[in-house]
Amino acid sequence: MLTDLEGAINNIIQVYHNYSLLKGNHHAIYRDDLKKLLETECPQFLKKKNTDTWFKELDINEDGAVNFEEFLILVIKVGLAAHEDIHKDTHKE
Repeated sequence: MLTDLEGAINNIIQVYHNYSLLKGNHHAIYRDDLKKLLETECPQFLKKKNTDTWFKELDINEDGAVNFEEFLILVIKVGLAAHEDIHKDTHKE
């Protein structure tokens, strides 16, 4: 049986593959597929940055695709923002 964290990691990998496999490559999400991922999986964060901005930030090696390591940067940024949002109300007093 997987722990909560192991399950969450597997879910992150599955989300990546849901979009990388749209073009049949386990190791690359292309610009248009990243847009689909952001619109579907992270709509709140599209309000802050557009797809092109995200793509430029994430495609560190500038190969025209977002590999899994680069995708993890998105996961970290979204995780940090979500963590901050969760604690917004607790800091107001």
